[in-house]
Amino acid sequence: MTNSADVAVVRMNAYLNLRLIERCRELENLIDESSTAELQLVFPALIDSIFGLTNKIGWGLHNISLTKNPHEYEAFLNFLGPTGPIFSLCYKLLPDCYLKYDFPVSYLPTKIRTMLEEGIIPPFYSDKLKDDQSSRLPQVLSMNPYEYYIFHFAYHLSNPGFSFSQQKMFDELGNNLRPTCQFIFATLLPRDNSTVLPLIGPYEHHSNKCLSQVWRSETVVQVFGLLLEYTEEEKLISPLDSRLPPSLPRRHSIHSGEHIRLVRAFIKTLHEFANSSRESYYHQFKEKFIFLRKAIHHWPLDSSFRLILEAWLSFIQPWRYVRKFCSEGNLEGDERGKINDPSRWMSFVANNLLAYTAIFEQLLPRFIRTDLVAPKNALMLFRVTKVFSQPHLAEMLIETESCMDDANVSRGGKITATQWSAIVKQQILELEGPNYKYNPMFSESTISKIIWFLSTIKQAHLTATSIVEALEKRRLEKKIFLTIWEFFNGEESSTDDIGLTDRKKVPGFLLNSQQQIIEIFQIRLEDTPRVAIVADQEYHDSILSTSFSHQSQFDSSVDTHRPGVFVRIQEERHQFRYIEYMGDPEVQPVRSNECAFLVRTLYKICEIINSKYEREITNSYWRNDMIGRMAKRILQPPTIVRCLPKRTSKGFTLAQESELSPRLSLRILASYNFLVILILSILVFRFFEYGTYMYIFCLICWTFYTLIETACNF
Repeated sequence: MTNSADVAVVRMNAYLNLRLIERCRELENLIDESSTAELQLVFPALIDSIFGLTNKIGWGLHNISLTKNPHEYEAFLNFLGPTGPIFSLCYKLLPDCYLKYDFPVSYLPTKIRTMLEEGIIPPFYSDKLKDDQSSRLPQVLSMNPYEYYIFHFAYHLSNPGFSFSQQKMFDELGNNLRPTCQFIFATLLPRDNSTVLPLIGPYEHHSNKCLSQVWRSETVVQVFGLLLEYTEEEKLISPLDSRLPPSLPRRHSIHSGEHIRLVRAFIKTLHEFANSSRESYYHQFKEKFIFLRKAIHHWPLDSSFRLILEAWLSFIQPWRYVRKFCSEGNLEGDERGKINDPSRWMSFVANNLLAYTAIFEQLLPRFIRTDLVAPKNALMLFRVTKVFSQPHLAEMLIETESCMDDANVSRGGKITATQWSAIVKQQILELEGPNYKYNPMFSESTISKIIWFLSTIKQAHLTATSIVEALEKRRLEKKIFLTIWEFFNGEESSTDDIGLTDRKKVPGFLLNSQQQIIEIFQIRLEDTPRVAIVADQEYHDSILSTSFSHQSQFDSSVDTHRPGVFVRIQEERHQFRYIEYMGDPEVQPVRSNECAFLVRTLYKICEIINSKYEREITNSYWRNDMIGRMAKRILQPPTIVRCLPKRTSKGFTLAQESELSPRLSLRILASYNFLVILILSILVFRFFEYGTYMYIFCLICWTFYTLIETACNF
C-alpha cells in the first residue's frame, strides 16, 4: 500500500514537468500542505532537481535573466529566497535534530579535501564528517536541511559545470542567480545591526533565538567563504580524488567573471555585516586576500581584469559599506564612503596591510606592461590611484609600515605601535610564510619604480593625446562624406571597437592618475627623470592604420592568409563584434548592411546555376585566355572550407577540410550600398527624361567595359 510520503514524492515529480512559474506555485502548495514526515523524502529530491548536482542540469537557473524572462526570474527568486518556500521547508525540518542529509566531500574545494585527508579538520566540519568504512577517509558531510540547502546553493553558484553560457553571463551583469545570492546575504547577514529573520514555519521553536540567528549567519559565512575561494587544482591533488567513484562530480577551480562578481558581492556584504557587528571577521578577509593574490597572479592581461580590480578595491575600502542610521532611521549620506575617523579604520588597515601594499606592489609591474593608451586600462589605473589618494589612507599605511621597524618602536614606546607591529608580523607569517621579505610600499626602492612608472604614464598620455588629435583631424577632413556614410552604415569604428568618445577620456584619466601618484608618494618635481618623453609614434600609426573605413570593411573577409573570414555583427547603434566564419562564405550570417530577403533569394538562384553548370563554370575559370580572365573577375575563386572538431558522446570528431570549386555569387547585389546606388542612378535618368531601355543599355555597356578593361589589365 502506498504511504503518504510516496504520494508526496509522486506529486513533486509531476510538478517538476510544469513550466517554471506553475512549478514554483504548485511546489509551494505541496510544501504548505504536506506533513514533516512527507517532506523528509521530498526535500533531498527537490534540492537535487533544482541544482542538478547529479546530472549537472537542474532547472537551468543560470539561463534565466531579469531582462528576458522577468516573470520566471521573479518566480524563482521568491521560491529560493530567505522568505520563500525552500527556506520554509528547511525550517519545517529543522526541529528533528536526527534528520541529516549527506553532502559528498568530493564537492568541496581541493584545499579542504586535502586537509581532511591529512587529518586537519576545521572546526566547522568537526561534527559533520562521516568516514568511508573501507578506506577510512572522509566521504560525506552529514548536515541538517538548512546547511544542506546552503551548500547546494553555493556549490551551484561557484561550479563551472552548471554555467552553460559563460559569455552570456559575463555580459549580463546580475540578471541570473547572483541577485538571489545577494538577497540571502542581505537577509542572513544583516547590515544594520538588526536581527536575522525569525524561523518560518507553523511550529514553535524553543531553542535560544540569539543562538539560532548566529548559527545561520555563521553557516552562510563559512560555506560561501569556502566554496568561493581560489584553488589551484594542478598543485593540490588529494587521494580522495582517485578513490571516489569517477561518476561523482568534482569541484574545480573557478576563474570566471561570474565567480569574481560573487566574490565581490560576498566581500561587500561581509564588510557591511562586520561594520554593524561587534565581533571580528578579520579571518574571512584574510582568506579573501589569498584569493585576490592568486587571481591577480593568474589573470590575463586584458580588460576583464577590471573584475578582479573592483573586487580588490571593495576589499580595501570597508568605510564605503558603513550604514549609520540617525534616530529617524535615515542613512547619513555624508558619512558613507569617506574616512572621516582614521582611528576607527586603523585596526582594519593594520590587520590587512598586505592587501594594500603587497597587492599594490604586485599590480605595479602589471600596469607597466599594460597598454595604458587603451581606455579600459587607463580607467583601471585611474580607479586604483583615486582610491589610494583618499584623505588619511596614505598616512595610515605609512604609520603602519613605520611600526614594523623595531628601532622606531623601541624609541617611540607607544603601546599602539607595538600592537600594530605584532599584528603585521603575525599577518605576514600566516599569509606569506617565514621566508617572505616584506618590501614597504613607501620605501626608496618602490618609489624609484613609481618614478619610472610616471614616465610610462607620461608617454601614454602624449600618445593618447596625439591619437585623439589625429582622429579629430581625420573626422573633420571627411565630415561631409562621413555624414553620408554613417547615415547608411552607422558610426565609423576601429578594429578594437574603441570609439572616439572613449579615446577622448584617456588623456584625462592618465593626467589625473599621474597627479594622484605624485600626491600619494609625495614625489617632488626634481625627483622625476630628466629625459625627453615623446609620444610612441609606432603605436600612434598602428592605431590610425587599423581604423576601418568603408573601403576596407569587406577586404578583410577575402584575406587568403586567414583560415576564415571575419564577419562584423552589429549589436547596438555604435557597437560591433567580429566573428571568424570558417564555413561556406555564401551561407555566412546576414550582415547589418545587407537585405536578408535578397541574400536568400540570390543564394537560391546562384545555387541552381552553380549546380547545373558546374563543369562549364570551372572550365571557364581555369582558361588562360580573355574569357578566363573575365571569368576570374565575375566568379568566386576556389575556397577551402574547414569543419572544426565537435564534441560528441564518443569524444571529439576530427577536423575536416573541403574545397569549393569556382562559383557564381550575386550576394553583392543584396547590399544596401548597391541598392542605394541603383536607385539614385534610376532617379538621375528619370530626371533627364531617359527611358528604361536607355538605362538598361547604359548599364550593360558599363558592365562590359569594366569586364573588358579588367581582362586586358589582368
